[in-house]
Amino acid sequence: MLASVDRQGRVSETIVRRIKKQISEGRLLAGHKLPAEREMARQFKTSRVSVREAYRSLEELGVLRIRRGADGGAFIAEVDHEPVLRSLSLVLGLAKTSHKELTEARMLIEPPIARLAALRARKEDIARLERVLMQEEEEAALRNGPFRPTGSQFHRSVAACARNLPLIVLMNALADVTARAASALDVSARARHRLRNCHYHRLVFEAIRQRDGDAAYAIMAEHVGDIQGRVHRSLKHPKTA
Repeated sequence: MLASVDRQGRVSETIVRRIKKQISEGRLLAGHKLPAEREMARQFKTSRVSVREAYRSLEELGVLRIRRGADGGAFIAEVDHEPVLRSLSLVLGLAKTSHKELTEARMLIEPPIARLAALRARKEDIARLERVLMQEEEEAALRNGPFRPTGSQFHRSVAACARNLPLIVLMNALADVTARAASALDVSARARHRLRNCHYHRLVFEAIRQRDGDAAYAIMAEHVGDIQGRVHRSLKHPKTA
């Protein structure tokens, strides 16, 4: 009985690997309907139980969407990196990431992202980034207005311009942790920091628009070092930062 269960598990894992491979190779696209359990079992010379277990595993991973009814079946899902982002943000949050660790991570990740953004951004990416920047500058001008973390949105948008999914996920996770750290600052400190951030964001944007990767890298490195230093001083001496 145990041998049967083990074999069933191995076959199920084989099916999962095969489907993942076909997706990564572009042979299975979002919306594609997989064979019914009976047909897939025949192809793999296994039981429908093994196929059902494979489909269930892929559904839990977000790779498949199972629909019931006459028009139902197992369909390849759209790629969604949000579950990974939420998990990574949660891990960083629960681990109580230190200011030093966050600074090191941002310095290693964000300047290269800015360089890639300058090299890879499309026309529509730059237009979207400019809209985010203009919104940030408008809100910064309203010194007595509500505080919203638009600076975080700018950094997320720069990452989107880089068109590299792993870096986008990492950047968004870091932005979540950074936003939580910034929430510890008092309102007046956040307002002062926002104005300075806008200055740097405008410089980063212009470097990206000019396709100057080296300048984008250098400005982002200076910006990250500046803001992390200011946050550190603000948390230690709230009235003087």
